[in-house]
Formats: sequence, C-alpha cells, structure tokens
Amino acid sequence: PIFIAPMETVEIVIDEQDQEGGTGANFIFDWSIKHTSNAPIFEGIMISTSGSQGLSFTTQGIRLSN
Repeated sequence: PIFIAPMETVEIVIDEQDQEGGTGANFIFDWSIKHTSNAPIFEGIMISTSGSQGLSFTTQGIRLSN
C-alpha cells in the first residue's frame, strides 16, 4: 500500500518489451478514501515509436464497483 497526497501523481512505467499482460493488458487498482474526499482519477498514457512511425493514446480508468 502507498499513500498519495492530494494532487500528487504516481507514475507506473511498463517496459515496451514486457509480454506478461498480453496484447490487452489491464490493471485493477484497489483504493480507499475518506468519505469526504473526491474519488481519484486514473489515466493511462501509451506512447510508442518505431522507426519513423509513432503510436499514442490515452485512456481513463472507470470504477468497477462501490
């Protein structure tokens, strides 16, 4: 477990050659907050380049259940 302060950012970098998650790797974060706090924002950013071509996208995490 880690504590993240308000407005703090945590980066998790996955190596481009990592094959453990397969082609459609997904992540599930188990988090808790005080009832008076706003829910955190989870965002994924993928950037890749090969030769003269590049690929990038962003995606935002969604709550699976309460």
